[in-house]
Amino acid sequence: MTSVVSPMIAAAAEATGLAPVVIDNCIGNYRRSLKTPAFPKPQKTKLYTRELSAYNLFCRDLLRSKGNLKDIKLKWSSLGEAEKNKYLEESSALKAEGRTQHRSPEMRELKVKKHLKNIRKTNIYVSSLEILGVETAVMLFDCQKPNLEVLEVSSKGAAAFLDSTETLSSFALHFKGRFSSASAAKEPVDALVKKVQEVFNQIYNKAGGSGRLPYRSLQNHSIIINASGLPNGLTLKKPSHYGRKQLFLKAAEQISFHIDVQSVEEAVQTCDIVVMTANGMS
Repeated sequence: MTSVVSPMIAAAAEATGLAPVVIDNCIGNYRRSLKTPAFPKPQKTKLYTRELSAYNLFCRDLLRSKGNLKDIKLKWSSLGEAEKNKYLEESSALKAEGRTQHRSPEMRELKVKKHLKNIRKTNIYVSSLEILGVETAVMLFDCQKPNLEVLEVSSKGAAAFLDSTETLSSFALHFKGRFSSASAAKEPVDALVKKVQEVFNQIYNKAGGSGRLPYRSLQNHSIIINASGLPNGLTLKKPSHYGRKQLFLKAAEQISFHIDVQSVEEAVQTCDIVVMTANGMS
């Protein structure tokens, strides 16, 4: 029987007294055992953090010789001093070998990942501190990997501060690294601000405005401009008020403005009234 639809399954079930579904499972398991993967999976390097003691090594040998777990303690206590010293020497040698292996790049990478995983778990405590009014920020940089991003674990308020300042990139550059999430780290911030201003002016003119984008009118709400396509939920404001990570030249094509015509007309009327009043006073 090589198929679950074989007519012999009913006869086999009757002869063995098993349910037909059991026969089907046996056939399926057998067929799966014949399949071999085209490419064997590479063995992953494991990080053993628990060092083997002399007692652990004794238990290992006892189990290999098919000993009983119930009398391990009794046999270990009755073991001679010479036999115990043999296990102690083996344990010391394994510990020394393990320390040497942990200096290899592979073992170092595993240890780094393990500790980073534990650090990310601290987000629970960061959130708890934030509820109590405490802002927290943690920055880490791997000096052996200059292209690695600076890992940031922070509360919302601290994250906003880091986004609006050069703290993260300065932290990475201090260790002669490159902050990969700030792809324009080599370019001065002032140059990036001017480029974003030019992009905003172009989008503003395309939406029906003229000249430069009136940031002061936006600030005092005399003109309303609805901006869409700004990344990460950002609001429209003067580019110099953004941090380096928020200078979004790559997302320029997705940004569009819609000018509220009524607000523009009201602003013009207000300006005319002010001019007339000024002329009347003169």
